[in-house]
Amino acid sequence: MTDFSKPLTRFASWIKRHHLESSPPCVLVSCLGSRSLWQRLRHRQGTFLQGAFYCQPQCLETALISQLSHLRVMAPSPQPPNRIPLGLLMVARGKLTFAEVRAALEAQRRAHYGKIGEWIEKLGFATEQEVTTALALQWGCPVATSFDPSAIHSLGSIPFPILEAFQMLPLNHVTSTNTLYLAFGERVDHGALYAIEKILACRTQPCVAGRKSIACQLDSMRQLPHPSDVEFGPINDLTEMARIASSYTARLSPEAVRLSRIGRFIWLRLDVHADDTLSKPCPTATNVLFRLSTDSTRPFPSTRPFRQFHSNPLPRTS
Repeated sequence: MTDFSKPLTRFASWIKRHHLESSPPCVLVSCLGSRSLWQRLRHRQGTFLQGAFYCQPQCLETALISQLSHLRVMAPSPQPPNRIPLGLLMVARGKLTFAEVRAALEAQRRAHYGKIGEWIEKLGFATEQEVTTALALQWGCPVATSFDPSAIHSLGSIPFPILEAFQMLPLNHVTSTNTLYLAFGERVDHGALYAIEKILACRTQPCVAGRKSIACQLDSMRQLPHPSDVEFGPINDLTEMARIASSYTARLSPEAVRLSRIGRFIWLRLDVHADDTLSKPCPTATNVLFRLSTDSTRPFPSTRPFRQFHSNPLPRTS
């Protein structure tokens, strides 16, 4: 009995030594690829898209087209109404008078831009700290009182164009609970939080920070290189988006791909395990962003211009 098990033990050791593992069967119904155990017993064969396995590039491309088509026409979830307007909340707390609120609303109406809190600050009716505290009460979130630049830059999982568009910053990641804390300088966007949870496979918790503090941090981040962020747009052609996505998956051979709609972006994240010469494989990620050209049913959360990180797509793959 012992002699019979030795070849099996040696075979299992050979598989482990060569980093081989049995890939799961392809979930695509129309897949014509071989599903035998031996042909699935290959190193890094196939790709996971949204947790489902696709054995060949053609299968992955078919699934990508379907996902992109759905996300392209999907209307963003409407924001829940605030429980009480910011001006009235500050009046109730004794920070403003009704006359000051009316003056701020009139200034906002005449200028055709800006949030009410911004105009309250500009007119000198309240400080940024007072407006931030009221925003935190309005959204039921804590206030972020300080930022750690090293922590912000080390959490570079969210593409910078998304951070800039939603005026938010990653504040801290708690490994024990896999929770990412995000600070918003304007409106807390729960749709963005949900999309980030899907892409990064973590929990998200919002907080509120000073609008000027967030803008200052984003300005400093804008000067840094973002080699992992690639943006295309404005774009609305499904065929072109599918071609670009297929080009990147063919070139990078990612082990896992996730995508989601976040505001006017479709965020495609490709997780690749690059070999580390010192020890074990180390995970890396490339973020491909499609900025949609169609008007959203929701106002775009930022009037800042987009930075184009990449102007030309990868060459066509055969």
